[in-house]
Amino acid sequence: MKYFRILKDYIVRLSKKGLTPHEIALGVAVGIFIAFIPLFGTHTITAIVLASLLRVNTLIVLLSTQISNPLTLPVQLFISAEVGSVILNGKFLEITFTHELSYLLGHYLLPIIVGGLILGIVGSGISYFLVKGFFHRKTHDTT
Repeated sequence: MKYFRILKDYIVRLSKKGLTPHEIALGVAVGIFIAFIPLFGTHTITAIVLASLLRVNTLIVLLSTQISNPLTLPVQLFISAEVGSVILNGKFLEITFTHELSYLLGHYLLPIIVGGLILGIVGSGISYFLVKGFFHRKTHDTT
């Protein structure tokens, strides 16, 4: 939980440097969305491009993408695949072992992409309101 404390302290410092709660929350939300996109190895480039296009703080976006890391990636892929499979097929993913590339791509890749996009949208929405709520609570606690 030390990571979250460091992130919270950093976010508070950014708010003292003139960033609004909306700008900070939007940056976190964009980063969380990017973290769930299954474009491995491109998160940093995607974060920089989207931060520039949306005019949000690049560092906040980059820090937020770090929830997708080598420790969380297997769980993230599994949950993305299951969510995508439920959305596409109406049932949980059947895990099958094969060497056929076309089967692997069709059976696993599309559910991972769909599930990752859904989780990215949901996760970014939740993170936006959590960060905004954090600032709302913080301002009411200090008054």
